[in-house]
Amino acid sequence: MQQLSPMDAAFLYLENDSTHAHGTFVWIYEVGRSEPDAISRRTLLDHMRSRLQVSPVFTRRIHRLPLDFDYPYWVDDDGFELLYHLRELKMPEGGHWDDFCRLVGEVHSRPLDASRPLWELTLVRGLHGIEGLPQHCFAILGKFHHVAIDGATGMHIIEQIHDRPASTEEADPPALRPARQPDLRESLFRAAVRNVAALDKGLDLLRAGRDAATDAHEAEQSPAAAVIEAPAEPAGIPQTLFNRRVDPAATWDSRTYDLAAIKSLRKSVSSATVNDVLLTLVAGGLRHYLAAQDQLPDAPMKAGCPVNIRTEQEAAKGGNMISAIIVNMHTDIEAPLERLAAITRSSSAAKQRATQQGSRKVMDVIAIVPAQAQALVGHAVGAISRTLNRAVKFNCSVSNLPGPQQELHMLGGRLHSIGAAMPVMNGYGLFVGLTTCAGRLSISMSSCSGILPQASELGDCMDRSFRELQSAARPQNVQHKRKRA
Repeated sequence: MQQLSPMDAAFLYLENDSTHAHGTFVWIYEVGRSEPDAISRRTLLDHMRSRLQVSPVFTRRIHRLPLDFDYPYWVDDDGFELLYHLRELKMPEGGHWDDFCRLVGEVHSRPLDASRPLWELTLVRGLHGIEGLPQHCFAILGKFHHVAIDGATGMHIIEQIHDRPASTEEADPPALRPARQPDLRESLFRAAVRNVAALDKGLDLLRAGRDAATDAHEAEQSPAAAVIEAPAEPAGIPQTLFNRRVDPAATWDSRTYDLAAIKSLRKSVSSATVNDVLLTLVAGGLRHYLAAQDQLPDAPMKAGCPVNIRTEQEAAKGGNMISAIIVNMHTDIEAPLERLAAITRSSSAAKQRATQQGSRKVMDVIAIVPAQAQALVGHAVGAISRTLNRAVKFNCSVSNLPGPQQELHMLGGRLHSIGAAMPVMNGYGLFVGLTTCAGRLSISMSSCSGILPQASELGDCMDRSFRELQSAARPQNVQHKRKRA
């Protein structure tokens, strides 16, 4: 039997009518002139039939216990029907990119059936001639519940279900062991054992916290405290139009840029990383969009950035193993390179704080909360008013999901780019996903109709921010600024 971890279960408990905890990958494939017509739901069925063994995600469902007295279990779906999880849609003739984005939003809006394995693939045809896409192409929308995967494991599964170059093909995955449903007495016994262990772990955490407080007090009295200053904790956040209650009607847009061009921009500021450049680009897009709505706050916005905390030994492990850092976006700074320098400093400080505090502490804290308590809190969060949403410590989520490092194929098409529609929740109604594939970087913006009715407007602002950053980073402009300084 495989039981959900406390962190995995948290994503299940947080779901409600307006908040769904699944992500939808948007895979675009380039094909030859005649091949799109030969691709269908049937050919996708034949392909996926041979890939079901790569992950238990595909054939196992969630089994919740009465009154949620313990965390749910993964069990084999005895009535598994592969065809149910595969869908097919066709774009109307003369469709545009905005039409495709609306289609993605509609697919992403629909919740997954909790009585079945929590995934589905939707083949989208009729994309030929859409500006910005390959001349002949198709798309697959891969929807997976967050209870089963995080960004890192999601990318691993993507690689596993695609065809790879022969030189890099791996051995067949081991056969999956049966996952039976536990009986009631067994479940009660396991719950009792888990709660006793959680109580013991909770006491350990309390003792560790007490010792840390004592050490901190002693450190304050030491001579070194006079010269060592710890990085400051993030201050409060300004309220923006993104920090509202969400609705179930998802909106989405994505823009793609040359990855080499993005990487070259980091040279404009000492110590800047590619991720710092991306945060700067996103911050510029947010500035332009909010200013156009006369909603740009004077105080800088903050971004919650998920962090993969897996070790090398845990790299292929399923479920969720994530923490987060909060980074100052410095949306109050207009000049792109000045903003990049400020974000470089802020992200470095945020990483330092995460190292000092222990990035796995969130998992430790969640692990000591009984399942019933988590479920009750999850339901309460779904019903709270906007007032409690102010407790959220960031304005939006920004997640960097490194994509495959090798060429991938599906149904004869070459994977051209990867976008991502991600879940939003009350208090933060914007999720920006950064994904890379085949030398391209995609910035995907996920929200809902009540917060971002025209996601393309924010996408246009991201394009504008990229152009401004490129212009500011031109050698002559950088040199001129340095001379003035």
